Amino acid sequence: MKIFQLFIYCCILLLAGCSQNQHQHINPQIQHDQKKASNPSDTSQGQQGLTIQEIISDAKIGKVTNIPFTLNQASISDVKKVWGHPDHVDFIANGNFATYAKRHVVFGYTKEEKIFDIRSYDPSLQNFTLSYIKAILGNPTKTTVNGEDTIYTYEINTRYQLKWIIPSGKGKVDHISVYSQNDLSQPKIPYILPIKGVSQKLSVTAWQSMQKWRQDILAFPKANPNDVFVNGPNKKMVALTFDDGPDLINTPKIVEALKQANVRGTFFFIGEKVQKYPDVVKAAYENGYIIGSHSFFHHRLTLETATEIQRDLTETSESIRHVIGKAPALFRPPYGETDSKLVNVAEAQNDKVIIWSLDTLDWSQREQSHIEENVFDYVRNGDIILMHSNEDKTETAKALPFIIKGLKQRGFQIVDIATLLNTNAYK
Repeated sequence: MKIFQLFIYCCILLLAGCSQNQHQHINPQIQHDQKKASNPSDTSQGQQGLTIQEIISDAKIGKVTNIPFTLNQASISDVKKVWGHPDHVDFIANGNFATYAKRHVVFGYTKEEKIFDIRSYDPSLQNFTLSYIKAILGNPTKTTVNGEDTIYTYEINTRYQLKWIIPSGKGKVDHISVYSQNDLSQPKIPYILPIKGVSQKLSVTAWQSMQKWRQDILAFPKANPNDVFVNGPNKKMVALTFDDGPDLINTPKIVEALKQANVRGTFFFIGEKVQKYPDVVKAAYENGYIIGSHSFFHHRLTLETATEIQRDLTETSESIRHVIGKAPALFRPPYGETDSKLVNVAEAQNDKVIIWSLDTLDWSQREQSHIEENVFDYVRNGDIILMHSNEDKTETAKALPFIIKGLKQRGFQIVDIATLLNTNAYK
């Protein structure tokens, strides 16, 4: 009996020893995480004293702990002045990324050199596991997968995000990112307006043809944003423009109406008419209105060769320069017809191609009331408004004072083309 009791006692001691040895071989990191999960208010320190509380505190103001640069305040030039040039720069998606390998830091910055992302690869970050991060911060706002990495994003405040990047299969943090979406340059959508204006006197075929032209012409300001314009910026201002003059009847009336209302206008004159009525051109210019080119004969320039187009533009420009002493830098092609050949010739001569975004169609449905309605029904910020000032546009001259008054009542500033587009009127 005593022998049997002694045997049982020895077995108990042996089992206790095995249990103790097994406990001693549990992963110390798991023990650490379990301890912190039971007490989330505690703070874990990395090898260099880096803590989650410090990381969060700095992220709230756009900083990464131990890095002396702040989002929305520092530029990559500031970094270079202090740290010198980066080891290398990569372009990824929508930004440039400068790597300082010895400092374990990568800066994401815009083309304007504004820093929107600071990434730290501090080795002490590898002490943090996802379970511990969640124990301290709770569940992430968003989880995404990028290749072999899983990104756990926490919205720190309305401006900054803190991202923890953990490679697949490792279970520990590789690096963190303090990120500012607000500071990241977004691709700007060009403000190009669809062309508006209607007429009840166009045939179905003519209206369909016009609609096609209106759609096709918008490709040119998109492809040539510095040389071809359909409208101005998204501001409460518009430009009144007048084609096909000068003449002895309506151009002087329009000049006087602009003068009485104290607003600016832009005239696109035909070269041969400039030579015929130089005094009308001079009067418009001396009243402060811009004189632009509308070709010499009002031919369809897209049907001509590049040499012929160049000759036409040069002859028109010289005709205007002879009268007002300046050569125009603004050119409106007849009928608005434009192609790459014409744009290239204009660009070579330092001419801006000016189309329009609001057509009064005063050449089609000519009643004064209809001309006014086309303006008031469709006017938008930055509109270039097309009217005409030649011999048969008496209704346009009558409508102009009412158009000016109505635009002012709607809060629009009426400016000339050079002001609207912030460009030079003359060469």
